[in-house]
Amino acid sequence: MHKKRQRLTRFELNDAQRMLLEVLQTHNRVIVLKARQLGVSTLTRAWQFWNAYCSGEPTQHAVVSHTRQSAEELHRMDKTFYGNLPVKLQRPLERASVRTLKFKDTGAELRTYTSGGKGGTRSYAMNSAHLSEFAFYQQQEEVMATVMAAVGQGQVVIESTPNAWGDMFHNLVLGAIDGSNEWKLVFFPWFIHPDYVAPVPRPFRLNHEEKDVADAHMLSRERMAWRRKQIRTLGKDKFTREYPATIEECFRAASSFFFDHAKLDAIEAVDLGSHEHRMYSDSMGGDRYVMGVDVGAGLGGKAANSAVTVVSVSTRQPVYHYVNNKISPARFADELVKIWERYNQPKLIVEANNHGILVLHRLRELKVKNLYMENGKDFMTTNKTRPLLFGAIREAIEEGAITHLDKLVVGELRKIVYKNDRPKAPRGHHDDVTISMALCYYVLAGIPLEVTHSVKRALMEEHISRMRAKAMKRTLPWSVTGGDGVGGY
Repeated sequence: MHKKRQRLTRFELNDAQRMLLEVLQTHNRVIVLKARQLGVSTLTRAWQFWNAYCSGEPTQHAVVSHTRQSAEELHRMDKTFYGNLPVKLQRPLERASVRTLKFKDTGAELRTYTSGGKGGTRSYAMNSAHLSEFAFYQQQEEVMATVMAAVGQGQVVIESTPNAWGDMFHNLVLGAIDGSNEWKLVFFPWFIHPDYVAPVPRPFRLNHEEKDVADAHMLSRERMAWRRKQIRTLGKDKFTREYPATIEECFRAASSFFFDHAKLDAIEAVDLGSHEHRMYSDSMGGDRYVMGVDVGAGLGGKAANSAVTVVSVSTRQPVYHYVNNKISPARFADELVKIWERYNQPKLIVEANNHGILVLHRLRELKVKNLYMENGKDFMTTNKTRPLLFGAIREAIEEGAITHLDKLVVGELRKIVYKNDRPKAPRGHHDDVTISMALCYYVLAGIPLEVTHSVKRALMEEHISRMRAKAMKRTLPWSVTGGDGVGGY
């Protein structure tokens, strides 16, 4: 069916379909990430139908979709291909139902399933499978495990627009990009479609954002006119999701990110390596620091990290990170003491959840001072305090206080989503360094901003602050003598 002409016509491949066909002929694990209306589903159905039709053996081919309606639409494509063959070329059918097309002479069969169906592909050996709009399956892992077991070394084609950052579909795409899995990724941006053009109105002037897009992808004014028209109809977010220009863009539009990616883009990403100690700068004698700690179990593998961030009070810049998922809580406490001593014995806030309790107990045994407490209790991350932590670091980012960050930390911040009324890392990802850094900025929110690079200046400003506090008959949120809250400097 030609969608523009609304009638059946000869199947002439467009550029995207031609490129995909070449990949299907040479790869058995294919992921197609795409913009809408490029004919990817049609080409994939034509490919599976051709394989079933030309097979001399009882090969089995399955197509799975996320809803019954879409599954039936895909099956109608199969029947359309068969029904419009010349009569002399139509192999006799043994079965032609709402979900099955089976050739009588060879036993080759095309079957259709919905991803939420019970049984189905679990007891069905297949030669190939087509998973349509996979990102919208409710149980992606379960469907994938079942299909892969049924297909074995046969061909599996996944095609979908994105749905959520961090889901299985996204992780498969990332693995295909970095080569850590066996999948071949094919990405089709919206501007590969020849019909996505529009007459250029007069006057027509590109704004700065549009000019950046046009320059980045070498797009004509006709394509930019079509883009503007679609955005005015759909809105920017929905257009970006349905008609992405880049892989990053389409997943960005599919999620509710907690941190503004434009603000993160303004932060200089520096490469501190992938080792456990990541230092921006060493301690300065006249500076004060805060130190945030998120404690992991130390199990290695894909387990959560134990993470430390140290931030300068005077510049509000991180100066150090520690990241290690193999260190035990007891050994981690000993490592914390070394970091604490190196950075002038800073205010130390340790998340008291789970293994953090053990670390805090060990730190007290080692006579560590300046442990942060709220209302006489160790700090715990809860559903109430978590948004405050992440809100503190977001405020610092949006105010431009953070000018540079380790690129691995920036990557972690980019993944944080807002889901179920709380910021969190998507499934399969960690937010340990983010939490350690958020703890620092949570404490810093109660400390006046000072620029101190010598002991003399630090003492003078501290003296002035104390005199002002006395005059105003109130206490500052920190003091030289220590105490609860943010004090202890």
